[in-house]
Amino acid sequence: MLPEKNQASHPSKPPLESFAILEGDQLYWWASWYAEVLGYKSIKTLDNAIQKAKDTCIALHVDINSNCIPVKRNDDDYKGQDYKLSKFFCFLVAIHADSRKPVVRRARMYFLNELEELHIHLDKDDYFERKALRESIRESSSDLNKAARRANVKDIRNFINEGYLGLYNKPIQEVKRRRGIAEKEDLYDYMGMTELSANLFRIALTEERLKRMRSSTEEKASLAHWKIGDQIRSMIIEQAGRYPELLPFENSLDKIDRALKRAQKMLNATIKKSVKELHFPEK
Repeated sequence: MLPEKNQASHPSKPPLESFAILEGDQLYWWASWYAEVLGYKSIKTLDNAIQKAKDTCIALHVDINSNCIPVKRNDDDYKGQDYKLSKFFCFLVAIHADSRKPVVRRARMYFLNELEELHIHLDKDDYFERKALRESIRESSSDLNKAARRANVKDIRNFINEGYLGLYNKPIQEVKRRRGIAEKEDLYDYMGMTELSANLFRIALTEERLKRMRSSTEEKASLAHWKIGDQIRSMIIEQAGRYPELLPFENSLDKIDRALKRAQKMLNATIKKSVKELHFPEK
């Protein structure tokens, strides 16, 4: 079981580490064991959280193969597909697991208490949902640019700006300036869920409009982008009661990304310390 927040532990075998697999200078935890600890019936029911943890690793450019190692087991304790999980991956699984389960909430707190910086960012922040939307925008923007070129758009930058002008009623540079965001920074990194969803909707609708447009010109395509942005602006004003440029902005996704990477290094450092203690216990 995961230790309580202030539970005392053996000096050479902390509670979580005592359930680990020791391989050389690394500690791993069986996903089958972890699923049971988190209150899941089987490893299969934990698959969704494991996949989301893998997606997070990909987004952070963290090596999956050293953090989630597939193993076909046939031993006394377990038979079937299993995974050896690093401590960092155990943390990500806890973050993505079902928060309605009391043990999942306790697992999150266990890790976040070790990672004070992330505790501040992730305790009440919808980072992972925002991150997923941001990645969708990145992919959809590429598709929109391709559709724009097929629609005879030569000046892609101006075409994109027209969409922003429709949505924000001002250039994107002005939106950044008003929010105190540096010119080189990505505005999407600071957007909340409502604003990210609105921009993804703008991009998807514009791409679809360009596909249906006959005898398109650059002027027609840019005007279509502006109109769709303006229509979504009206929807936000009506439903959210404020202008899109005045929607609240959040902690930078890039800043939280860097904090997560530091968390991986920090958790790895605690593992090295634990392994050293296991090899050379204090007398």
